[in-house]
Amino acid sequence: MADQSGEWLSVVVNNGFHLLKQFTQGICLPRWLAPLGMVGVLSALDKLLPAMQKGSFWAGIGSYLLIGILIVNLLALSFFLYLPGHIVTSTTPAVAQSGRTLLKLLLMGCLVVVKNVVVQSLKLAFDLIVLLFAALTYPPREANQIAAHC
Repeated sequence: MADQSGEWLSVVVNNGFHLLKQFTQGICLPRWLAPLGMVGVLSALDKLLPAMQKGSFWAGIGSYLLIGILIVNLLALSFFLYLPGHIVTSTTPAVAQSGRTLLKLLLMGCLVVVKNVVVQSLKLAFDLIVLLFAALTYPPREANQIAAHC
């Protein structure tokens, strides 16, 4: 079962990278938005992925940082793409569709993270309530029992 979920994750990541490359190659950025271009970040992430799969700690940290940069850039470019002033333009409708698909994937990932945080918070709250209930209902020791042990 764990192998199947790992395969699904790799399929989603590969499709996400493909959509991201299609999205970044199909938009026209003005000069002042050039730092949001994701081509360099994508190529650096492609170089780090084999080291991360081997289990390198620093490659894992670097890839998480690069993925965070990609998410922020995707949100910013999508925001600029859908503004009425057409600051960022797409060359084809397929590029805009890939941007919408990426935003949907990002939203689904955020919902999964929020769901997991809520579930873990509820488990922690339940454990704390049970612990508090057990502490309040535990019978107190008698003074002579304590003196007998000393």
